Amino acid sequence: MNRHSPSYYRQTSRAFREKRYLLVKSLLPRVVLDYLKVYYDIQLKNDRFFNDTQCPASLSLGADPGLDAVLEWLRPEVSRLVGFELAPTYSFTRKYLKGDMLARHQDRPACEISVTVSIQIPKRARASTLYVKPPNRNETKVEMNEGDGCIYAGMEVEHWRKRLRVDGYIQLFLHFVAKQNPGYAQLVFDGRRCLGANYSQHV
Repeated sequence: MNRHSPSYYRQTSRAFREKRYLLVKSLLPRVVLDYLKVYYDIQLKNDRFFNDTQCPASLSLGADPGLDAVLEWLRPEVSRLVGFELAPTYSFTRKYLKGDMLARHQDRPACEISVTVSIQIPKRARASTLYVKPPNRNETKVEMNEGDGCIYAGMEVEHWRKRLRVDGYIQLFLHFVAKQNPGYAQLVFDGRRCLGANYSQHV
């Protein structure tokens, strides 16, 4: 997947270097987005989601082979957008429920470069909104329609979500490390044997 001209990627990588985050419209093509909505519906009906401590009222899913496949499929494009080669660590997803919020935080080393993609917005609801505070810059809000993604330096950029007024926002999180990172070999796959493996499966 190589959708744009070299000059476009020079512009995006420069913007990411300067701001440490980047809004990308239609990061996921419509056909992939439509597939994921069906995939999520099947996973939800089979009770594959769980409650995590970060957003305890919402439903989450991690170490999922189908979503790890999206992580790896999108990795070359994200690498071009930020201007350096990435290695995959893990994918995670969340269906936010009414009243939940995401506290202001920064991420751990496995999330050196993170992407949050809007998968589903409830009917008649506003765009999915992520608040970011890059180092040495003012905080700002990033509004995403379905398929839009925000790439950010997870350990540097504080990010959060305000309390949600409706059920049903679904976000997909894709995490990477730079191959130029001296510790990337220990961080790749987030300590798992390979993509798609759960965290109890060791080498």
